[in-house]
Amino acid sequence: MPLIDYIKSHYDGNRTRFAEAQGVKPQQVTQWIKNGFIVVDGALYSHRRELKI
Repeated sequence: MPLIDYIKSHYDGNRTRFAEAQGVKPQQVTQWIKNGFIVVDGALYSHRRELKI
């Protein structure tokens, strides 16, 4: 799921609380959201590249 949806679901949309829980600054969370990070099974992932078929 998109990180922003994860934060809405688990932290009532509070990015600052999420950042504190992860030990990062809120600005880092903003960058993760901006760069399209996703959460899969409790792990944070970033998009690196499209794979060719």
